[in-house]
Amino acid sequence: MSTWQKIKAYIEGYKDVILLIHEKPDGDCLGSALALGHHLISEGYQPFLYHPEQIPAIYDFLPGQEMIKYYQEKDLPEGIPIIAVDCADSGRILYNLSNGAPIINIDHHSSNNFFGDYNLIDAKAAATGEIIYELLSEAENKISVPTATCLYVAISADTGSFRYSNTTAKTFKIAGELLNLGARIDYIRENLFDRHPLSELITIKLALANMQFSLDGKLAWSILSYEELLANNLLDVDTESVISLLRSVEGVEAALVFKELEPSKIKISFRSKKYLDVNLLANEFGGGGHARAAGCSLEGNLKEISKMVLNRAESCLREYIAESGDFSGRRT
Repeated sequence: MSTWQKIKAYIEGYKDVILLIHEKPDGDCLGSALALGHHLISEGYQPFLYHPEQIPAIYDFLPGQEMIKYYQEKDLPEGIPIIAVDCADSGRILYNLSNGAPIINIDHHSSNNFFGDYNLIDAKAAATGEIIYELLSEAENKISVPTATCLYVAISADTGSFRYSNTTAKTFKIAGELLNLGARIDYIRENLFDRHPLSELITIKLALANMQFSLDGKLAWSILSYEELLANNLLDVDTESVISLLRSVEGVEAALVFKELEPSKIKISFRSKKYLDVNLLANEFGGGGHARAAGCSLEGNLKEISKMVLNRAESCLREYIAESGDFSGRRT
């Protein structure tokens, strides 16, 4: 029995399927979930992507927006199977999962805690989109153009447009196959890379004004308070472009962005280039992700939280420097 057949066995006899994504969803999360949704429709199911928050505007071009339901109750409708996509931890899902139906967990984070009744986890995959592609390749119905488009965005997003160290030959092979299946590369480029809302640029301007460095420029960070974000109407703006810029600075090994989403509620993003395992660092604060990209959420005073996390990040970098002498080693 193929993996796709195993998953279908869990949802057999059901018509509706609930797709779940994590808080503050990114391109891999949304692209993978919508791709799966498109394919479920082709096989006679009615998928609904439940989420209580507004989806980031940068991804409003992804085909399948009609599947998204802004469901505000914490308790999900009973008796409908759940497929959680790209969710390493059930705590990052903004709903209670106990609705009396099967839970399928599809993800590529090494920190996944296997919360599903069926867990399809591959930490070697560059993106959850890779897993979904391989899964749907086993299905009888061919991957459609909308599905291929969503999957290409998913993989591109989590590999930094095929620039990050998680990009493999397999990643390029899958991307090529998605193009052969009709993924709309021009449409993706126009909407994902050549369209930047003014709010994103204002966020970058604010973050760069708050930018700081330590350890001879090896650690970079920026702190965005609730007050300044609110004053500029930037609370819902994604900061991926900010942390990518900080990480790209010459000499920087690790970058952090502290974003106070609500008073005393802080989201922290971690990125590294070659050596620092930010997944392990984020784990120390209840978060997780990947070796080069991770995150966590903490509650408390912004100044105290940022000082605590930065001290730990500096300590980790110092430990590496003391052990290796510099950042010229080959370990990853």
